[in-house]
Amino acid sequence: MGQEEVRATAVVLAAGGGARMKSSLPKVLHRAAGRPLLAHVLAALSPLALDGRLIVTSDRKTEIEEAMTAVGHAEGLSYAIQDPARGTADALRVALEALEGSSSRVLVVPGDAPLLETSTLDALLHVHAQNASRVTLLTARISDPTGYGRVVRANGVIERVVEERDASYEERTIDEINAGVYVFDATFLQDLLGKIDRENAQGEYYLPDAVRLLRSEGRDVHAYRTHPQEVLGVNSRAQLARVSELLRRRACERWMDEGVTVVDPNTTYIDSSVSIGRDATIQPFTFLEGATSVGEKAEIGPQVRVVDSRIESGAKVSFSVVLSSEIGPDASVGPFASLRPGTRLGRKAKVGTFVETKNTTLGEESKAPHLAYLGDATLGRGVNVGAGTITCNWDGRSKHETIIEDDAYIGSDTMLVAPAHIGKRAATGAGAVVTQDVPSDALAVGSPARIIEGRGDKMGKRGREPDQESRQ
Repeated sequence: MGQEEVRATAVVLAAGGGARMKSSLPKVLHRAAGRPLLAHVLAALSPLALDGRLIVTSDRKTEIEEAMTAVGHAEGLSYAIQDPARGTADALRVALEALEGSSSRVLVVPGDAPLLETSTLDALLHVHAQNASRVTLLTARISDPTGYGRVVRANGVIERVVEERDASYEERTIDEINAGVYVFDATFLQDLLGKIDRENAQGEYYLPDAVRLLRSEGRDVHAYRTHPQEVLGVNSRAQLARVSELLRRRACERWMDEGVTVVDPNTTYIDSSVSIGRDATIQPFTFLEGATSVGEKAEIGPQVRVVDSRIESGAKVSFSVVLSSEIGPDASVGPFASLRPGTRLGRKAKVGTFVETKNTTLGEESKAPHLAYLGDATLGRGVNVGAGTITCNWDGRSKHETIIEDDAYIGSDTMLVAPAHIGKRAATGAGAVVTQDVPSDALAVGSPARIIEGRGDKMGKRGREPDQESRQ
């Protein structure tokens, strides 16, 4: 970051219930751009020089802890429970009891502010250190300050922070707001918190009252002002949608800076957890969600939803849904394909129009161009699946596997009744209902299918060595 590190212990206030969201889910676990609100805050804190990170939660600590573990934020976190919730100053008091003086500075951050950036928090810490301040707060000037505490100044000097419910009409016209982010000198913090009372409209212990108390003692209070968008919190579903929009836009801009073509950022939805390779192209109305990765020079969209999947270099996906799947290099998906969990496509494999797959592997250069269902199946290299083919994988009680070996040819409208094993270069005739294994080079025809030895190899693959075939 270009400056000497300023160390601190971070306390994240995450005990709020979010009554206005009318949800049974803790507020900080609502998702914005693919991650819980709290995970965005922890991601912003991670690069800082922190002596510890403590989250103050309600009695739903276990739920929050499990959610953070699931998104990769378990290491180095500690928790303290505030029960009952009696305000932000009380939450910090609970945190101090758990921390037991582990750092000379305490950075306090709300758990519902997902737009906070590491650079801003780092700047706030440096301003605090440079001024040897007892408290430094993050502020912003905002066109509509409704709902935020106002920063009251006299001749440019901060005098106090007043919550909206306690503000006079004149104070409500102030456009500088308190972001709820502070750096405190830990040496004096315990004593300071003990002086805060609950004489206010909500009957709570307000942390912003620390500003007024310090000024009454003649202490200077310092601030660092940041961009108004960055301090937006979430107290309603509408605000959740707004911060999600801003996070997605931030993701699009970040990937464009990294060499990705995003044709229309206004209609592209990229979660914060997604990674994209250089020279990839993302077409309009594409949704990239969860732990998805897109390789270099891949082309995704238009009208694609990809969740928790890996798409390798040069692959193309259009007008399709891809869930928990792997798409190999130069493979092709769509239009109008549905790849359900467990699908794996090898290099140059193809899943085409109105094809559905589930727990299925297509080997290198294998293809199902249209109108097929492949479930619980393993296809080797160079397999061709005709239109209307179905792997009949469920017998009413259990799922069964279909194995189709290299260079097999599955004729249109074939029913493969699992468990089934189709040998190398074997073939099925149109409309065949296959209820038994088909040996290599054999042909299965009819309903139920009869086996004709030596009549397979519809694609003329017999006798060709692998290095003669265009599978590079």
